[in-house]
Amino acid sequence: MSPIRKLTRLICRSETSGRKTINSANCHALPADELGFVLEYPKAPDFDAARRQLAMVLDTLDFMLEPLFPLSADELSHFAVLRFPGVSAGRASDALFAIAYELGEKIDLVSCEPCIGEHIMAVPEPENADERRQGVSNSNDLDAIKRELRLDKRWALANTRVFEAWRLAPDLGKDILIAQPDTGVARHHEIASNSLRLDLAADIIGGVDDPTDPLDPDTAAPGHGSGTASVVVGRRTGEISGAAPGAKLVPIRCIEDVTVVNPTPVARAVNHARMSGCHIVSMSLGGLGSVALHNAVKKAVDADLIVIAAAGNCIGLTVYPARYPEVIAVAGTDINDGGWQGTSVGRAVDVSAPAEMVWRAKHDMSTGGRPIVAEGEGTSYSAALTAGIAALWLSRHGRDNLIAEARARNTSLQELFRAAVRHTARVPVGWNSSRLGSGIIDAEALLRLNPADIPLTTEVAHRSRSSLSEVQRLVFETTRKKPESVNFDWPRYQAEIANLALRLAHIRARGHVQIARGPRRRFAVSECLRKAVDASGDAALRDLTANFEAGLTE
Repeated sequence: MSPIRKLTRLICRSETSGRKTINSANCHALPADELGFVLEYPKAPDFDAARRQLAMVLDTLDFMLEPLFPLSADELSHFAVLRFPGVSAGRASDALFAIAYELGEKIDLVSCEPCIGEHIMAVPEPENADERRQGVSNSNDLDAIKRELRLDKRWALANTRVFEAWRLAPDLGKDILIAQPDTGVARHHEIASNSLRLDLAADIIGGVDDPTDPLDPDTAAPGHGSGTASVVVGRRTGEISGAAPGAKLVPIRCIEDVTVVNPTPVARAVNHARMSGCHIVSMSLGGLGSVALHNAVKKAVDADLIVIAAAGNCIGLTVYPARYPEVIAVAGTDINDGGWQGTSVGRAVDVSAPAEMVWRAKHDMSTGGRPIVAEGEGTSYSAALTAGIAALWLSRHGRDNLIAEARARNTSLQELFRAAVRHTARVPVGWNSSRLGSGIIDAEALLRLNPADIPLTTEVAHRSRSSLSEVQRLVFETTRKKPESVNFDWPRYQAEIANLALRLAHIRARGHVQIARGPRRRFAVSECLRKAVDASGDAALRDLTANFEAGLTE
């Protein structure tokens, strides 16, 4: 039976089980765990004709087909999302990719990718942080430092020299809009209501305007968006402070669980940030990538947005969207200016920032979500700190002036900021730049650097280090073998290959880092990809897919 026929049978079974009907579904919603596919047409489709074509191919009318980027103009109008409301995406990604490949062939698409969220990133925060710290180091000096940092809840700002930067940008990021695709936000005393631009906010998952985090106790890190928001724009007069307390944050709810990231709602969130006039996109999330997400990021960069993302937690390899060359990837450091034990690393990383014992807003789920302040760990906070510092930089020099400088030098604002951050980063003794980027972000040095003096030549060299494509680099990092096949269709299979590579890295990491375990899931290679790999003879791809031949489970 063909993959599409299996899909049709699944839809019929779901229909008889009383799932949500098409008529009652919100056409603007993108539920995180709903069965769906992103269709990339050669040009903007006639949706009425496209629906008729899909009805013939699927042999059912029980689906929705809508623009993926409803706010966009023509530049992204060739992307559509095919949804099956109320039908779960399931737990077998090889079957979903098989359906995507067949749909792509029958409808003559440029690409077709399933909307799936993978459990790749982790929230490295045990219930008892003190117990975990026992054995990290027997050094009395480190124990003393930790005791001191528990008292100094703004140590991460001091470490990145934000206080000195505030003297150079006394308005603290005023008039700068920072979009935050995340779990949304919940009411917290450390986040002033006037720090949020709720008139520009959105809930991509529910298809509504209200970005309130529901604080679901069954998800990892409920209230994650509040925590990262407090690191960016938390009130200066509070128990803690954000790096840019004068800036405004635009919360965009696009994930339900920070450890399970479906790139499709994230893609729409990035585009929402661009269309809403935001200046910075701060993504403290990561997992799989997609063609649509990459396109949304590129359009944001072209529109002079600074796009920042967390490198990843407890997996080793840098995750998406931080892996994309257009994105500024931020790794994590510990209290001693070394690499934080859970940070993702690699040549995709641009710069690092504190990821250990970063104080932030939290909702105590043991007391019904009561707002508290507590330590947090993860590159989520590294990225949030960097986004706040980016707002100070824009405020210090004037965004229009910086855009003009970038134009005069035939580059983007994103690349100008990247070059400035890398050039001014603080480099501790023994720093490994091939793993952790150019150093630890230094807000004061960054703001003191005259934009006309930002060196771009070294930055060009940094971005051109490898002849491999981004997904080929991922395969190399996973297998330590360089992909050699010139006949393999990388664009067609890149999503499934990335899924396998990051999944394998996640499983391997479990033997080294304590992370929460999700539901067991079977992983296998789709028949289509397996045949393509066999035909290519590529040793790196063969090594990668061989790990899943027996149907790996975790």
